[in-house]
Amino acid sequence: MNNRRWRSVHGYSSGFTLIEVMVALIIFAVLSVTLLTRMGDNIRAEHHLETKTIAAAIAENTLTEMRIKKEWNAVVNKKETVEMAGTDWLVNVVVSDTPNENFRKVDVKVGPETSSSVESSIVTLTSYIGKY
Repeated sequence: MNNRRWRSVHGYSSGFTLIEVMVALIIFAVLSVTLLTRMGDNIRAEHHLETKTIAAAIAENTLTEMRIKKEWNAVVNKKETVEMAGTDWLVNVVVSDTPNENFRKVDVKVGPETSSSVESSIVTLTSYIGKY
């Protein structure tokens, strides 16, 4: 009994020191900040991929509609707004001549409607449509 009292009075008791606890908290804080930063990056990347996938689907749908209609497309520059996945998208279709008179080059550029300029399109899809 007397021996136990002597150890606690003279610093032989078990447990963590204040320095050890502070170092552990600093390590935990640094790891937490790193993890939260990575999670934020992943969320932004997921949003960008989702947006790009939807824009690509709209561009594919636009080209498919043009092929199904089988109309010989005149050289034209057309803009329209399409709603998909709860968002309005600006679709810019440019039909241009090719050296072969039986084909037209079709460029479809898709971006969110908030970005009214063509340069801010997310997806650009180019295809050729034949006359016959």
